[in-house]
Amino acid sequence: MALKKVEHAAPKKQFMTLADLEAFVEDAKRSGAAGDVVVVATVSFSGKLQKISVEADTTGASRPTLDK
Repeated sequence: MALKKVEHAAPKKQFMTLADLEAFVEDAKRSGAAGDVVVVATVSFSGKLQKISVEADTTGASRPTLDK
């Protein structure tokens, strides 16, 4: 499985906006990330987004799931 890390970050001393988040989601989907992939985030002490990333599977395979 080939993984590509997609990462977006706010400029230093700033926080991510809704437009930044939208651009991240579009970039991640174009890179092959499925909707069930977990997003990793770095937040400020006040809970504002500073950086987000996801690892997209570039082979097109879906993530394994746990069947209950």
